[in-house]
Amino acid sequence: MELVSVVALIGVLMSFSIGRLTGTGGFNEVVVRDGILSIARGVQQTSLGQQNVQLRMSVSGSNVIVSSLVSGAIDSTKTFPSSDVAITAGAVGSGTACGAISSPITLAYASDGEIESVDSDGFPICLNGQSSLCISPAGFVHRGACL
Repeated sequence: MELVSVVALIGVLMSFSIGRLTGTGGFNEVVVRDGILSIARGVQQTSLGQQNVQLRMSVSGSNVIVSSLVSGAIDSTKTFPSSDVAITAGAVGSGTACGAISSPITLAYASDGEIESVDSDGFPICLNGQSSLCISPAGFVHRGACL
């Protein structure tokens, strides 16, 4: 009887875990979120004590490109295929709603690490239609929605 209950319990646990192991959608979203998070945090650190540091999000074909720029030159960049995760973002200074990235979005950082032109709610980045990241007016990027 104990053996049957253990086998049944293992079967139930396996049925829940199979979906997580076979689907890549959740994994791709985490990879994209963490990639954008690392670039945005790097941009803020680079901006401390420097002028003309920017974070740029643009679309090239079916890819979204997130870049760090220092004095107009690309410092680092990451490319994310739109087929993996749908990336949308807010417009600078226009609240917390996300929309398609139709033209390059540039966030300029001041030498104290703060974003120069963003409203008090922050700058949202959405993955697969969900608020996933927020860059606060102070320049800090965090997981979750802008408040």
